[in-house]
Amino acid sequence: MKISFEVWPNMPWGRLEAAGPAWNSWGDKPATWCVEQTAKYGYDGVDFIFAKLLEAPKAEYDKQLRDVRATAERVGIDIGYLGHHTTFVSPREFDRERGIESFKKALDAAAVLGAKSVCTLIGDGYYDPPLNVLLSRRDAWRQCREAITEVAAHASTLGLNVSIELLQGTILNRVELIERMFDEVGASNLRMTMDTGAFYVAVKPFMNVRQAIRRLGPYIDIVQIKDEVGLPTIVHSNHIWFGGGLVDFRETYEALAEINFDGYVSVEWEGWQVGGNIGVGEPAGVGLADFDRVAEESLEYLAEFGFVPRRSR
Repeated sequence: MKISFEVWPNMPWGRLEAAGPAWNSWGDKPATWCVEQTAKYGYDGVDFIFAKLLEAPKAEYDKQLRDVRATAERVGIDIGYLGHHTTFVSPREFDRERGIESFKKALDAAAVLGAKSVCTLIGDGYYDPPLNVLLSRRDAWRQCREAITEVAAHASTLGLNVSIELLQGTILNRVELIERMFDEVGASNLRMTMDTGAFYVAVKPFMNVRQAIRRLGPYIDIVQIKDEVGLPTIVHSNHIWFGGGLVDFRETYEALAEINFDGYVSVEWEGWQVGGNIGVGEPAGVGLADFDRVAEESLEYLAEFGFVPRRSR
């Protein structure tokens, strides 16, 4: 396993709150700076939410991609993957078309960066937000399948994988649904992103997590690691500081070792999303968005369970 750190854009999820990594930490720093800073903490790789790279002025976008790759090569770490959580399911066809095209642009960027995969969750979900009031499940499934098929075909021309995140709130929120969709698409470059929060909130009520990892092992190419607490339904959950949630990191490590997982375990810090007793940040306030603290303490905590960067072994 390789350990990487995920860098977020200036304003998470496009919202306008002065919160999160936007104002307190790495959000306003150049992408090359983020690569260097990630390397300083000892990670094997750095991952970017694609919107971070889109923040560059249009005239500088292509040069930025080349500079990011050159910086990663200079400091000796990889660009693990890009994440682009874009719209694949929507009652508004123009939103779907725009989402699919932007995902293709993320794939093109990944090819320049030397990444092997671009991951996405199925935006805009189906259960969260509740598009089920506007779309039949049959139509949503068809839209999802067609979008995945289209982007996987584009990725194959670039030698890249498309990695789909099993996630609560989306139409692909259970193990058997991932298997069914992948069978229907039938693309050899289709993979799955395992989010530890989703597995312990959305998967565990239906299947043992170790069993789920073993069953999906042939597909998993990215692991996004975080801690999580659940709300009354599997649709809703909240990210929390490592050690304060439901995720069994020892079981996760052992299960990944059993399937000989050799991809990236990415520290995906989203603790700025929810405050109070069930989270660690406040979207409408300051929040806990100190990426330097997160980068350092995450490795310290995860090392207790076996997650150690190759660079420090």
